[in-house]
Amino acid sequence: MLTILSSPKPFVDEAARIQLNALRSWRAIHPDVEIFIFGAPTGAVEAAAEVGAVIVPEIESSASGAPSFNAMTRHAAQHGRHDLQIYVNGDIVLDETVYRAMETARRRFGRFLLVGERMDLARGATIDVQTQNWQHGLDALALTGKLAAHGPTGIDYFGFARGEWADLPPVFMGRAMCDLALLSYCFKHKIPVIDGTLAVVAVHQYHDYQHVAGGKDQVFHGEDRMLMTQAHGLKRSLPTIADADWRISAWGKIEPDRHRRRFFRRVELQVRYGLGLGRIALLFRAVQYLPNGNLNPIGFSTAMILKAWNSTKTFQDN
Repeated sequence: MLTILSSPKPFVDEAARIQLNALRSWRAIHPDVEIFIFGAPTGAVEAAAEVGAVIVPEIESSASGAPSFNAMTRHAAQHGRHDLQIYVNGDIVLDETVYRAMETARRRFGRFLLVGERMDLARGATIDVQTQNWQHGLDALALTGKLAAHGPTGIDYFGFARGEWADLPPVFMGRAMCDLALLSYCFKHKIPVIDGTLAVVAVHQYHDYQHVAGGKDQVFHGEDRMLMTQAHGLKRSLPTIADADWRISAWGKIEPDRHRRRFFRRVELQVRYGLGLGRIALLFRAVQYLPNGNLNPIGFSTAMILKAWNSTKTFQDN
């Protein structure tokens, strides 16, 4: 089955509703899902009791309080019940499609990283995962402008097999660059990166950054970002979900993900990560700045993701 790791914010005011909604969705994936809550934020004990989660109160963190991904995955490798493990941000609603995608990845690869684009709920919009078949209401939210595809530049879940991150340089969750650091590590170490966007229902609930001292500026421009930038060499040509090696279709088939990488981007990534020639890769990066070039990663449209998710649900229901 599946072990889920998360390091939520304090369960206070709107964050309490959002995060409890997410936890309930994870619990509903399967009775045998194991949930680790790292840290001891306000309200975590009560939330954990409701969903049967395990609280790990002490976890290594950065000076600004960002929890260490390295420490969390190390704990899960030693104490988790299941070999399939996934870190999920505390505001993300999931359903059983994430477990199906993880199983598909495990059958195909021994080592892997499963990531995917999310759909964003607009500020003030809500979903209640305690409502039966809540996924069927996503189309209506999109039609009224309350739900939209985020694009390939932000990642909120990271699926992997137990013990994957033994020599990973420092990564601190909840800070800019944490997702790019994990992608970069996998590309450098030839670990298959799988795009689960079309197969995994993942909805991001709107939140602010009041839980962080220093607010949004600390999250996106603070010392944790700088540390990860240096430790992982994240200076130019940052990776995105659109750079994944593979993708899972709505029908659960893993196939090469060549559709979203333009030719020179494919060459650049192969030279940078496959051959380890970062300086030469910059030449292929430069070509993409020429007239008619395009540096923007190709994302899936809201309509395309919802169509795939509906196909996924129909397939499961049948």
